[in-house]
Amino acid sequence: MNFNLFDLFTQRKDASFAYDLDLIGGQQTQVYLKQYALNTCASFLARTVSQSEFKTKNVALYYKLNVRPNYNQTATSFWQELIFKLITDNEVLVVQDDTGDLLIADSYVHNVKAVYPDTFSGVVVNDYQFQRVFGMDDVWFIKYNNDNLTTYTNQLLSDYANLFSRMISFAMRNKQLRATVDFSGVTSFDSQTPKDDVNGNKKENPAQKFIDKLFSAFRDNDIAIVPLQKGIKYDEVSSQYSGADQAFSDITAARKEAVDSVAEILGIPPALIHGAQAEVDQNQQELLNFCIAPLNQKIEDELNAKAVSQSSYDQDKVTVWGLNKPDPFSKQKRLIRSQRSVS
Repeated sequence: MNFNLFDLFTQRKDASFAYDLDLIGGQQTQVYLKQYALNTCASFLARTVSQSEFKTKNVALYYKLNVRPNYNQTATSFWQELIFKLITDNEVLVVQDDTGDLLIADSYVHNVKAVYPDTFSGVVVNDYQFQRVFGMDDVWFIKYNNDNLTTYTNQLLSDYANLFSRMISFAMRNKQLRATVDFSGVTSFDSQTPKDDVNGNKKENPAQKFIDKLFSAFRDNDIAIVPLQKGIKYDEVSSQYSGADQAFSDITAARKEAVDSVAEILGIPPALIHGAQAEVDQNQQELLNFCIAPLNQKIEDELNAKAVSQSSYDQDKVTVWGLNKPDPFSKQKRLIRSQRSVS
């Protein structure tokens, strides 16, 4: 026996099957502006800090910090992951295994103590969970301490996300296939009004339920397929729609505004993220003074406190040289520019 899909639409004499049938169409993908903006700024800082050099006279420590922290990562990949996690999670934990490899923890439990050193249990790295408990002196634990980032972005970017979703919705409805469905040939809405159930609860009108599904399909999908049967009249009204198309530049602008908001919280001049060439020197200096330098100082302090002993501090202390690395030609360049401006 051959089965024909359209037989289902013609053999049934009542409209109840159409009310229960889900309309065909995919769900619109949710766009999260907060995650996009935060990831963009965190990646920018991660790439910047990963270019730093960790200066120390301790040869073994220098190799770990600048060449190969562990078997599976180079120094650049290690520091990119560390900075990215520090910015997005507001803290990062680095542990050392039995072979001396430096590993960035994916998850852990921070056990805060009052008069004793804190401990870390349940440390997981790449699906491997350490069974031992790490003391504060055995790990590198860096906190970004930027609670304003979490609070501000949660409040501000939720508004951006709503605005962005509305823009997407408007764009999807531009020149969308639209239609009307007439049920007069089947039955009226009044006759389809259901009675209360045995518990006295109101039952949903099946016709209204179908209309709600129809509306959702037109709202969320660029094309919606509606099942029909005898007595249901379907008319397209797309040609009657008139209105200006929603400019995709508005969507791009909303996304840019979200990135700018997070960048300003982190101390990053937004022009540097977007590649603007105006006032590059000034923006780079602001990035160094208000973002990179404090971040490098946090890392430097933690390394000196945990990776260098007190007795060898003067000899082996770590200094982070990033964008603030001394440039022997910088003074000469500034002198030449000043002489040209005078002449």
